[in-house]
Amino acid sequence: MQISEITTRRHRTKSQKIQILNELETGGMTISFLARKHGIHPVTIHKWRRDMSKENIKEQLDMEEILQELEKIKEENANLKKAVGNLAVDNEILKTAVDVLKKNQRLEKLKSPKK
Repeated sequence: MQISEITTRRHRTKSQKIQILNELETGGMTISFLARKHGIHPVTIHKWRRDMSKENIKEQLDMEEILQELEKIKEENANLKKAVGNLAVDNEILKTAVDVLKKNQRLEKLKSPKK
């Protein structure tokens, strides 16, 4: 019976996986060579590439949704600015009307005969 070396699984972060995949793209080496270099099975590198491409597609879809939401928010923001502007004008008109009414009341008090 032969005793084989027990290896533990190494969990790599997403950034480590991306770094290894970038090394594949820029290094001009084969998947087999890269796998041996990092102590990874070649199938694992293939899986990472497949998973990353799915994530890229999902991120692109998410980006489109974000851009659509951004346009909606911009439109809503413009509408809110118009509403705030209208309220500011209404507020100024009301202040002016109150001032005019107060002046008229003072004039009425001055004109009315004292008893």
